[in-house]
Amino acid sequence: MYFPQLSIPRQSRVTVSRFLGVDRRPRGQEGSFREMENLCAQGYPTLTVRCPRGIAGSVTAPGGLTAKDGLIWVDGHTLYINGSAAGLVLSEGKKQLVSMGAWLLIWPDKLYINTKDLTDFGSLENKRVTEGEVSFTLCRPDGTAYSGYLAADTAPEEPESGSLWLDTGGEETALRQYGQDGWTEVDDVCVGLHAAGIGVGFRAGDGVSVSGCREEALNGSFQLRAAEEDCLVVTALPGGLSSQTEPVTVERSVPDMDYVVESGNRLWGCKYGIVDGQAVNAVYASKLGDFKNWNCFAGLSTDSYAASRGSDGAFTGAADYLGNPLFFKENCVERVYPSANGAHQIVTVQCPGVKDGSGGSLQVVDGKLYYHSQGGVCVFDGSMPVHVSQALGEMRYHNAVAGALDGSYYLSAADENGAWHLLVLDTRQGLWYREDGVEALGFAPWGGDLYCLTAEGQLLAMKGAGETHEGPVQWMAETGELGLDAAESRYLVRLSLRLLPEAGSTVRAWLSYDEGGSWRPAGSLEGAGRVQACTLHIRPRRCRQLRLRLTGRGGCRIYSLSAVYEKGSDGP
Repeated sequence: MYFPQLSIPRQSRVTVSRFLGVDRRPRGQEGSFREMENLCAQGYPTLTVRCPRGIAGSVTAPGGLTAKDGLIWVDGHTLYINGSAAGLVLSEGKKQLVSMGAWLLIWPDKLYINTKDLTDFGSLENKRVTEGEVSFTLCRPDGTAYSGYLAADTAPEEPESGSLWLDTGGEETALRQYGQDGWTEVDDVCVGLHAAGIGVGFRAGDGVSVSGCREEALNGSFQLRAAEEDCLVVTALPGGLSSQTEPVTVERSVPDMDYVVESGNRLWGCKYGIVDGQAVNAVYASKLGDFKNWNCFAGLSTDSYAASRGSDGAFTGAADYLGNPLFFKENCVERVYPSANGAHQIVTVQCPGVKDGSGGSLQVVDGKLYYHSQGGVCVFDGSMPVHVSQALGEMRYHNAVAGALDGSYYLSAADENGAWHLLVLDTRQGLWYREDGVEALGFAPWGGDLYCLTAEGQLLAMKGAGETHEGPVQWMAETGELGLDAAESRYLVRLSLRLLPEAGSTVRAWLSYDEGGSWRPAGSLEGAGRVQACTLHIRPRRCRQLRLRLTGRGGCRIYSLSAVYEKGSDGP
């Protein structure tokens, strides 16, 4: 008598030893996770918990962060450089901190400070309004006055050699000197404006506007030829030089700008909107090597620069990349090609630009420019931008701020529901990771670490620098639907994890049969500080698919995940 033989159900094993970060697409890559928290690419291809962050300090009213020879941050009305309060008094709100050599420029306040000499600070703009008498003298560019000249409509009779005549009879006034060739015009004639304190805060070469003079030839825009405390010299030749008591205003101004960057020893900025009742859509540049002067137009290669643009929409961000200042709008970029002779050119390129509100997302990582656009994160290598955030799924983000360190692009942004996410792109592997819900106001690399100033006022060292650290890291990784990658029906028999948890840490596994609607515990492990093979004996009910979630507290590194499947029936 023979008993019937039962066939052993055919089993298959799927082992993942290369973990691929976040992938929220409907069919993610094998080894990827639909959701995660506090995991990083540091141990790639393993799945690794990020290190505890360092806590470098805290501020009451965070307003901005950057780094030069040390960390620089804004706390309310005060600027701190290497922990020392500077003498500047700032306005409320977020600041753009722009570095130019040893100088730090602060927008929109239009202030500057020398980071090597904290006593050297002030405003980029300057305005002087005279009180009392203002006198005018005809002079040379260095301020030396011309004396003994005669002002008349006709030439003096029987002049001596070297005699000066201020010719007021023509359409334009001219200073002439008598010599062997008769009366010849004197070149480079200037006028000195003399009044108490009129030159305080100005220097030779400044581009200024003058108003309030009786003589219209002295009102307008000039480049100062010389400047002293009580005297300014401008290139002009009025018909009369009578003194006056009415106030005269001399002003060095800086245009209002939305975004400012340094490139080629100049500051470059952009503005879109209404200024003094006029519509403005323009790109500006300061005088070469002089961040205070934006209105010097003497026909020199070192002059300031201003150009109106025809592209529509507000500017959304700016960056210096490959020596080109780039000014982004949502649907294009204004690319500036600086010229050594001052003949700068701007080309408008239609492409995905920076999303409105994400101007802080522009960062250069390993020679490529990354930023957040309407369609997701883009990378720009000098040709055309390409999207690199498809793995983040259909969720749209806004108000993005970014930092960069060691090939990683850190992006803090809010989703459609208002929740914040710190997403990290490992640009060398092309993989995304999610850390936690930090809302960052700014990032700054310094001392081998990346510092983050949060909206709550914490100053964090993302790689753990410093003596004070946060507690053990809580982490999580959740897969998509398992079991949908095969045509035949099958069900999960067991899971095996090989991992290295730190001593004292914990790891737990959970299963969901209803697309994440509820989670059932499926096993746990206490860290012993050595690599262990943890077999989770799971006997789930028969189902077409399920999800796996791993949670833990403390450091851990997962080397592999094996799933054993058994073939089921072909019925529904």
